[in-house]
Parts: sequence; C-alpha cells; structure tokens
Amino acid sequence: MTWRYRVTRGTTHHFNGGMEDFYAIREVYTDSDGKISWNVDEARPHGETLAELRADFELMQRAFDEPVLDLRDDG
Repeated sequence: MTWRYRVTRGTTHHFNGGMEDFYAIREVYTDSDGKISWNVDEARPHGETLAELRADFELMQRAFDEPVLDLRDDG
C-alpha cells in the first residue's frame, strides 16, 4: 500500500440545514489493486523538527499537481 497527499473535494452540512462543498488536503492510500481510501480528517503539516515540518509541507504542496479527488459521491 502506498500513500500520498491529495487535494479532495467534499461536502459539509451547515447548522441551518444547507450543504456546501469544500476542499481539503488528506492522506490518500492506494492498495495493490488500485483501490483508494483516505483519512476522514484533513491533514496538517507536522514534524518533530523544523526540517521535518518543511518536508511534510512540501509533500502537501505536491498535492496541487494531482487532479482533485472528488469525495462528494462517497457513501
């Protein structure tokens, strides 16, 4: 299984009953058959050192080079 950051598009429910699309960066996993899964929570850059934080942030920036993964039709 491999993973990478991807920009995702989802839908959120508002307190007034409305719905709105939003974009987020998530960790997305691909298994050997090409099936994808993702973390429910949005990703945040992190690291134990400033260098690790920078490296994680740079990985997140690469997500903008990939197509947006549309999660709106997911169960």
